[in-house]
Amino acid sequence: MSKLSEHPELWQMLLRNDFSASFTHRAMLLTWMAMHQQFHPRQLYVFKRREHLLDLEIARNELQQRGEQAREQERKQRRLRALNYFLVRFGHCLFCLSLISSSTLLWLQLLEVLHTSFYIILAPFFVFEVFVLISAAITFTIYLQRSSTGWTFYWNRLQGTVRWFLLLSSPCECLMVLIFGSAVVPLTAATLQEDLKLPWPWLKYLPPFLAFWLAALTCGLSILRRRSCSSSCIGSSLFLWIPLGLFSTLLFLRLSVCPQLPPVVMLMPIMLVTGTLILFSSFLSLASFWLGWRGSRDWMEYASTTLVVILTVLLPLLSVQLALVGYLRGFLPVNWVFAPWTIWLSGLLGFTLWQSFLPLKPAAAPLDIPRYWRHQDLHSDAETLLPP
Repeated sequence: MSKLSEHPELWQMLLRNDFSASFTHRAMLLTWMAMHQQFHPRQLYVFKRREHLLDLEIARNELQQRGEQAREQERKQRRLRALNYFLVRFGHCLFCLSLISSSTLLWLQLLEVLHTSFYIILAPFFVFEVFVLISAAITFTIYLQRSSTGWTFYWNRLQGTVRWFLLLSSPCECLMVLIFGSAVVPLTAATLQEDLKLPWPWLKYLPPFLAFWLAALTCGLSILRRRSCSSSCIGSSLFLWIPLGLFSTLLFLRLSVCPQLPPVVMLMPIMLVTGTLILFSSFLSLASFWLGWRGSRDWMEYASTTLVVILTVLLPLLSVQLALVGYLRGFLPVNWVFAPWTIWLSGLLGFTLWQSFLPLKPAAAPLDIPRYWRHQDLHSDAETLLPP
């Protein structure tokens, strides 16, 4: 046994078996053994054993650290998914629910079935405004902490309207829009309930309209200051802001200064927008169907989606607007306005509830890069020698 323990081939075989984690590692080991031929292989084994124990400890610490980082990343992903679900899907469902609830209460009030104050009728919108303020507080907190290492992950992948507006404007302008926009519903309830009285009777409806105009003006100017009309969807947004501003101005004139203003003239801006969108979407749908019939499957799917939008969004909106004109002219009862409106809102609420069960799209989809172009982390070969 003493002679056998001095045999060089035994220690060379032990070196190759105990310290070769891969072919690369084996080649490096053989090269290292050839460079140190003047030493006995047993001495090389003792040295390599000490070095190997140190490598194993380093590899074990690195593996544990990467495991902690992976678990922390998974915890951040779960928190981010819950936060985005609260800001996006829950917000959509709450908005549709508040809209249909207030519309139903107003319908019952006009039918004289329910006699209550406008604070109760607009209470669902108060709940939605509280949700908006909570969402804005969360978004502003993450925005102010975005330079920190732990919060950068959340800010880069956060979703929601408040974050979108922060990116397009500035924090001060976003805060002003939130303040003015949140004041519209309370001022409307106080004005209709006659709790907010002005010294000028013909301007008693001015406070809610003034808050809406300030919010719309701040929103439009802040976005135009940072983006040009030709960039992204800013031009399309202006196509909607201007008619909404005109409609609110005409509605204020009808309620205060010019009560004899015809309902058709008052609703003309939004009716023109709806009609233009129907014509444009119909043209896109026909062109897409023609391209899809030529063999492009993507265009066929785009045409189907556009046709569904026309049938489920634009046409119901136009029918409600025409029914509202007929009601204001005295040709139709109030049921002809609120019945299609409530049915359409119910369908929209059902769609948002169905969408809430679907997974959210990632904020930034990863690029599909071929494997040979991907960056791979080369860890130590000693990890393969760790015990399971």
